Amino acid sequence: MKRSIKNTLLLLLISSSIFSQSNANELADFRTKLSSFVPKKMKKHNVIGANVTIVIENDVILDKGFGFSNFENRTSTNQNTIYPIGSVSKVITSTTVLKLYSDGIIDIDKPYNYYVPDFAMKKHFSGPINFTVRHLLAHYAGIPRLRAKGFLRKQYMPLDSLLHNSQNEYLIAPAGKVYQYSDWGVDLLALLVQRVTKMPYEKYVMDSVFRPLGMNNSGFGPTTAIGYRNGKSVKTYEYSYPGSDGVLSSTSDLAKLCQLYFLGNQNLATPFLKPEVVKEAITQQFINAPMGYNTSIGLMWEVQPYHGFKRVKKAGIHEPFYTYIFFIPEYDAAVVVSSNSNSSSKLHWDIWSKTFDFLSKRHKLKRNFPMVKRSSGKTTLTDSQMKKLEGTYSTNFGILNLKANGKKFDVAISQDNRKGIATVHQENLLKLSIKMIGLKFHAMDIFWDVLGDELILGEQYKSGNRKIAGSKIKEVQIPETWQKAVGDYEVVNYSDSDYKTLNKVKLHMNEFGVLEIKAHTSYPSEINFQLGLSPKSDTLAIIPGYNFEFFGGETVELLKENGKYQLRLSGYELERITD
Repeated sequence: MKRSIKNTLLLLLISSSIFSQSNANELADFRTKLSSFVPKKMKKHNVIGANVTIVIENDVILDKGFGFSNFENRTSTNQNTIYPIGSVSKVITSTTVLKLYSDGIIDIDKPYNYYVPDFAMKKHFSGPINFTVRHLLAHYAGIPRLRAKGFLRKQYMPLDSLLHNSQNEYLIAPAGKVYQYSDWGVDLLALLVQRVTKMPYEKYVMDSVFRPLGMNNSGFGPTTAIGYRNGKSVKTYEYSYPGSDGVLSSTSDLAKLCQLYFLGNQNLATPFLKPEVVKEAITQQFINAPMGYNTSIGLMWEVQPYHGFKRVKKAGIHEPFYTYIFFIPEYDAAVVVSSNSNSSSKLHWDIWSKTFDFLSKRHKLKRNFPMVKRSSGKTTLTDSQMKKLEGTYSTNFGILNLKANGKKFDVAISQDNRKGIATVHQENLLKLSIKMIGLKFHAMDIFWDVLGDELILGEQYKSGNRKIAGSKIKEVQIPETWQKAVGDYEVVNYSDSDYKTLNKVKLHMNEFGVLEIKAHTSYPSEINFQLGLSPKSDTLAIIPGYNFEFFGGETVELLKENGKYQLRLSGYELERITD
């Protein structure tokens, strides 16, 4: 009997040893394959330098630099290479705020003004300004994307300058109504940290987040690293506000940040964040928001639920530097990639996909998430419904015009100068087809919705998920003051510490009879864009829509001083130079 027990124990030990060795071999094989996979993809995508850190089951199985941090000097990347991480800075800020919440120092469901009582903004809608810290953490506070003028700077900007900037600008919506990604809102959170701790934000983060977590290669600007745009070296901007964009870090440090949110690490005796706070951070927020649609946002983290697990993500661009974080909290696995090249977005997804394929086989994960069933059958609208939907929309794919033509719509997209046909389907859906090189192609599925006095357009994806893209420009008589103000404008309030970002601004009446701003950005990259305007008064107009890259939902003010027309938009003061 004793011999039988001993034999059984021996077999168990042998089996455990064989399994452990097999597991180690499997991880080593994956590490080897990935180490050769990354340089091939870098070459394909013209990426000069990148760092990759992979954590699987809480063990770092790859932490390596590839290529060059400075190609001209032949300086190779290494494990400690530091990158400006752009918007990944936002999860540093949220983690800092959540640490204060976890320690009972703040309550994220209190109004922001409770902690920063001298904060003030204007509004063009009725009701109080009462957004909470939670609203800011989930981008539901109604704060604009950013105050564009002065966001990129050659000199350091104190966080208190946010208060001066805010009092002269407008909220875009009441709290809890719509998801609006906002750098501005995150920087307000950094200001809250500074007020509550009575310490400079950067020092508090260094002392209370970076050092305790062993993030020894993390800090704040200025940025001096060399980046590469389309393979050519360029300098990036030195400063932006520290909460939303100002952190410098390494991929190995960011992997340590991810591990805070692994579910396997929630049984520690003294966790950095309480388990219930971690759970909140990676749980979708404001799922019943009127304009939430299928927005998957936790407390700053993007959260995509699948079958039995979540993919948590945050991406950051500090042009031309890119950083992506992906992690699966249920399986204690993370992928962190930083690069110095603006052509690297596909590289980040390639590395994530390769790692996920490995994890899928290892844990039998199913990547497909539950489909949102929406009918795609054709239908018809009444004449009055067609008339209501007809009109011009300000969207993130340009000024879009719908004109009823029988039971379909003729579609014109001004920015790309494209025309197409939209057929009406069930569930408030339009299927847009456009003509290219003489052939007809299905371009996208567009949904519409009526919320209060707004008519919303957005894109519906193959999954059935919907994302808001813009809203209808109200058909009102353009006030004479705005009609007289058309012409070319230039920015007149740049300082020596500003990068000259916006130029070639034109206010005009477009082909659809809509008041429109055409503009061009020259820094940090060349972009042309259109902004349709809905005048609210002789001196105030709204850029309809939400969640644009820039300016969606913002307010434009018209003034006339010393006989010259002026526009104020997102911190810019523009003066007319031609009629």
